[in-house]
Amino acid sequence: MDQASTISVKPGQSFTPRAMKGLLEICAPAAGEPASSVYLRPGQGQQFLESQESDGRAWWERLSVLDRSVLASDTGLVALRSGNQVLVILPPFPVLGLPPVLALSTESAPSTEKEGVSSSWDTESLLTLLETEYTIGVILLRLGRFSVAVFQGRDLLTAKTDARYVKGRHAAGGTSQKRYQRIREGQIRKLYDKTCEAVQIQFGSVADELDYILLGGDKFTLEGFLKVCPYLEKQRGRILERRLNIRDPKRDTLEEAAGMLGECRVYPLTW
Repeated sequence: MDQASTISVKPGQSFTPRAMKGLLEICAPAAGEPASSVYLRPGQGQQFLESQESDGRAWWERLSVLDRSVLASDTGLVALRSGNQVLVILPPFPVLGLPPVLALSTESAPSTEKEGVSSSWDTESLLTLLETEYTIGVILLRLGRFSVAVFQGRDLLTAKTDARYVKGRHAAGGTSQKRYQRIREGQIRKLYDKTCEAVQIQFGSVADELDYILLGGDKFTLEGFLKVCPYLEKQRGRILERRLNIRDPKRDTLEEAAGMLGECRVYPLTW
């Protein structure tokens, strides 16, 4: 990547698959420029890189400046060096395989066969991941409203959107505060139960094909919901940590959610 091609990327900036492909094309190294690639599975970054020779340790020195939440991403990470520029990419879905060159380089180390460091700019597996049409369950929830949907890639397969009244946080006037709070808590629980029922119905029709589950909406409402929905307790391994930035769960916001499903987050570094 020559100096004229250098672009500005904000730490944590989101890129759709199409925008990500464009960024990779712009940032690809010019002939003769130093280049390398790293593919890491979720939870294996530091242990793997510190066990490598100089190339792996050099990468760890760069990556270690990132926030721990980035390094602990439940989708792993892809890091690409072009000259003195580095793109650290958190893919939308877990890194599960290696480009062929990396698979070959780790044949003698079975414990790291799905992670590796390569001395080339290798985007093949990342692009394959971005082009894969996963079956995704989506739950959007806030107090008073929810949307539950299933997508194949960006195509909406099935959805249920509904509302249930929940009183505001504080009583307005002379109502007994404790009684008011009990009523509100009961309304919240009914919303949770109704949402959980919708999740079981919508996801149940594709249970064998469902790859991942993504959540969006109000953080605290989602945390409370996850504690009381038995169906999702059984699906914990499919629920990804990242949250869809959707404030109002409605039928017409599902299209917006579809556009977020395949987003990568990118963190630029200097080599």
